[in-house]
Amino acid sequence: MEKAFAYICANEETSPRLIKRYCRAVFDLGYVPVCPRLGDGQYLDLDVPDEKKAYHEIARQKLGRCRMIVVCGREITGTMAAEIGMAEKRKIICTTLDGLAAIRTAEAASGPR
Repeated sequence: MEKAFAYICANEETSPRLIKRYCRAVFDLGYVPVCPRLGDGQYLDLDVPDEKKAYHEIARQKLGRCRMIVVCGREITGTMAAEIGMAEKRKIICTTLDGLAAIRTAEAASGPR
């Protein structure tokens, strides 16, 4: 069965270790985590304006290809709000990690269809 892509939306200040935990939790719930912060930040220098612009464009394109955006953490930053707004405009499902877990629990309880 093909798994849906889930875009990981987190505060820019979140540690890579915590981002990896978010991605693992999304994976364990049965989705493919898409996280530009972990992948694209490895080869782009975000202190260089052109590369930072490229990073944001890549993230925008990846979000557009995902079925949902998973908002992780307790604080919503300006960048996160922009990603959430873009998802809403594109009719992409917007949820939290806790919400995603609750959906999976409810699906498991209802049994196969």
